[in-house]
Parts: sequence; structure tokens; C-alpha cells
Amino acid sequence: MQCLKCGHKNPGTIAYCRKCGAKMDFTAEEIAGSLAETARKETAASTEFYSKQALTFAAIVFLLSLTLFVLSLGAPEGSYYMPALSRSARHVKVEFKLDPQVQKLSVPLEIRKR
Repeated sequence: MQCLKCGHKNPGTIAYCRKCGAKMDFTAEEIAGSLAETARKETAASTEFYSKQALTFAAIVFLLSLTLFVLSLGAPEGSYYMPALSRSARHVKVEFKLDPQVQKLSVPLEIRKR
């Protein structure tokens, strides 16, 4: 609560101003209103803090999932050129083949039940 004489901000539970000593004669409704306003400000501050924290967490999760998505696309098919380690050669041609087919092994039923 602010002092009417000097304008100093004081807690709502004191009877005299801490700066000038003027009597703080407020009604119970004014004190309750001041306490409710303080509670509203504290709630708004904590809500803002937690919303910023949630937004930061969501951005990190999004960037991580985007990175994992890009990495999961795999290597390109066929061949591509990459820089060589020696100074005389310009590029090295690299060829690779991805063979995802795996042969199924036939396992007897007795072994699978164990």
C-alpha cells in the first residue's frame, strides 16, 4: 500500500508509514484489495515464467526432432564426390550401395518356444 502523504510503498499490514511515519488508516476492503492485487501480480509473474520455460522446452524438442528426422533420411544412393586428403587430387569418387534386405532364417518351432 502506498502512503498518501509521501507515496512510499509499504506492506499492507502496518499501521504507520515506514518512511514518513504517517498513519496508514485504510479500511479492510482496501487492504484486501491490495493483497488480492499483489497475489494477481505474483500469479502473472509465475505464469509468465512457466510459459517461457515450456516454450523453450518445446523449441528444443522441435529442433532435436528435426535434426533426427534429417539424419534418418540416410545416405544418398549411388555415388558422390568428397574432397580428397592430398593436395594434388581434387575429389575422390565414393560409391556405396545400401542393401537393406536381410534373409530370414528358418528356426525350428521347438527352439522358438524356449
